[in-house]
Amino acid sequence: MSRSAEKLIDQIKKDISEGRLNPGDQLEEAILSQQFKVSRTPVREAIRSLVHAGILETRARKGAFVRRLTAKELLDLFELAAELEAMASKLAANCLTADGMQALKNALFDCEEAASGLDVERYGEANLNFHRTIHNASANIWLVQQLKQIELHINPYRTMPYGVPSRIGKSMNEHAAISQAILAGHGAEARDQMYDHMMLQGKRIPSLLQALETHRNDH
Repeated sequence: MSRSAEKLIDQIKKDISEGRLNPGDQLEEAILSQQFKVSRTPVREAIRSLVHAGILETRARKGAFVRRLTAKELLDLFELAAELEAMASKLAANCLTADGMQALKNALFDCEEAASGLDVERYGEANLNFHRTIHNASANIWLVQQLKQIELHINPYRTMPYGVPSRIGKSMNEHAAISQAILAGHGAEARDQMYDHMMLQGKRIPSLLQALETHRNDH
């Protein structure tokens, strides 16, 4: 695979993981070619690779789109993410360093600031950073790598509910409880709080899919 195609793949993955590309969004070869100043050959190479990985999908005579997951796929994904995030929280509580403690406090503060202003976009970004901070604090490189792979598929769905009234406040309260348990060194409590936090998201799959359909109809 060419270096240009690899760079494209990395950027598309990053855009999906950070919410700049949402499930159902179209990727046009001409725009990608112009944006990255490359020919269409590496663009097509990158798209083929991402389709093979299940990240993109192609539609007859319409091109490539960010793949939308089914309700079953989402449920399975949230169940897996809940288990791994819970493990990361327990490990973080058991081995939190001074730097990790400060990073977690900073991440929680960013969530609080965004929540107080009901800034949906900012809270979505702060939420992802909060979870990544806990991943890194677990100090388990294999777990962090697995969670990065899951983020690519799950992150676009995680940010959608924050447009629902009161959800930001509830999420903020859950973050505060998780942080308190980790900072206190209570591994089992941190694990349980994070698991419940993630599974509440999973239980909202019908509303997530409805939000996704609304997003699709608006574009």
